[in-house]
Amino acid sequence: MNIQEHCLDKNFYFEDDTLYNFHCCLQTKPFTILYGPSGTGKSKIAELYADFICDKNALDLNEHLCFVPVRPNWTSPSDLMGFYDYLNDQFVPSDFYNFMVKAEADEDNPYFLILDEMNLSVVEHYFSDFLACLESRRLVGAVDHDLENWESEVSDTSPKTASQAAITAFFDLVDNGHLILTEPFDRTILRDHPIMQQWVKDHSKYPHTKDQGFLTLFKSEFNQKVTGGTTPKRLAGKFFQYLGPNQAQLATTRNYDLSDLTTGIVQSLLKQSKKIEQHPLEIYKNANEVKSMPIPLNLYIIGTINMDESTHALSSKVLDRANTIEMNNVSIDILNTQVVQDGTLKVDNLNHIFSKIKTLPTINSAKALNQNKPELIELIYSINDGLNQYRTNMGHRSIFEITHYINNYIAECGDESLAEEALDLQFCQKLIPKLMGADERVELSILHTVAALTEGALNNPDHILTADMTQYNYSKTLDKLQRMYKYYTQNGFVNFANV
Repeated sequence: MNIQEHCLDKNFYFEDDTLYNFHCCLQTKPFTILYGPSGTGKSKIAELYADFICDKNALDLNEHLCFVPVRPNWTSPSDLMGFYDYLNDQFVPSDFYNFMVKAEADEDNPYFLILDEMNLSVVEHYFSDFLACLESRRLVGAVDHDLENWESEVSDTSPKTASQAAITAFFDLVDNGHLILTEPFDRTILRDHPIMQQWVKDHSKYPHTKDQGFLTLFKSEFNQKVTGGTTPKRLAGKFFQYLGPNQAQLATTRNYDLSDLTTGIVQSLLKQSKKIEQHPLEIYKNANEVKSMPIPLNLYIIGTINMDESTHALSSKVLDRANTIEMNNVSIDILNTQVVQDGTLKVDNLNHIFSKIKTLPTINSAKALNQNKPELIELIYSINDGLNQYRTNMGHRSIFEITHYINNYIAECGDESLAEEALDLQFCQKLIPKLMGADERVELSILHTVAALTEGALNNPDHILTADMTQYNYSKTLDKLQRMYKYYTQNGFVNFANV
């Protein structure tokens, strides 16, 4: 059962494109905003997505979904996280804080937060610290062992040599917090590890790791040099840097053959070679301490917003940090389409097995897309360069997120022909929200973007107001820009959520 069938089973219908787009947004960056009139399914698609993922992974939805209705009187982070009771000298946590603690302790499974009607209060008042910590995430390269094409080089699936056993023991200690990946350690901790003990039992002539013969063998794995030289001969000596008697440290670069590794060692290297670091989120502080914690990497945040007289407009700071998906398709056609769509669906390829995020949008995202689809990179930057004179252009972060999304969008389906479709969605969700206001810059920005997307075919206001946008590529973006331009000419201002 795919997610569309799952929704129908719950008496809700969402199109294949909508569901797949929502999934790719969360996989690109775990903060997505849904906007549109009340009753269009914003909260429901988020709930049903979480329900589907939990169902597929045999998880209890009630334990992995936190629904938080935002209140108009929220004015500080304590409204979301909890507050410090100075009279009783104790922290009073919110349900969401307890949910975060639970997510942090269960990093192998995903957790979902829904901030319902998140703009009933000014978002920055209660969420700015959270956003700042999300944006502080960065990939840190702990080691630089080139593992390209390892699949064709590595054949051993379990430790066959003492060096392989020692390295496997090392990563087990790192995973369990007993060693820090890049810090020096006493290598006797590897010799006495259960993995090494098992290797001695299965592969050596010595009875145990304390045997003098094995002690000599173990030392030689680290210390033996090639004849007449200073270069280490065995894998452990190449994998670890010698610091002194029994002292070693993981080498920062690769000096060994990939064929010497096991698949388990490669997987550990891949896991550890790039890790995500971030600034901790302050929870509370008093005279004696400041309590903080990192935002769990397996926490996925979905916000819903309405745009009416009871809500606040979202600032560029908030919009720039999320994908904003329009939920505004209300049509009588739904009475005839509440069946699973025919043919091959993108949601059939939706990967429901995930936990914490493992990658971030970086310049490498843009480089990867530029290799496969250079024409799309050229279009993105040509539009952005033109917007620069009006100061409505995107920054590096938004462009890297756009390219990361496109890479994800085509990767899960294995179909590079979907790249243009993905870019169309990203223009709607990352570029258009920046084009709002009541001055001439907004009009000029819309005119420039439409002209660029139609390769100059629509290059004046009259053309934009009357054209049939479905005949052009990037029709979703062009249709939205046309509606925004009509609203602007009639009212003298426009906001992406008004039309």
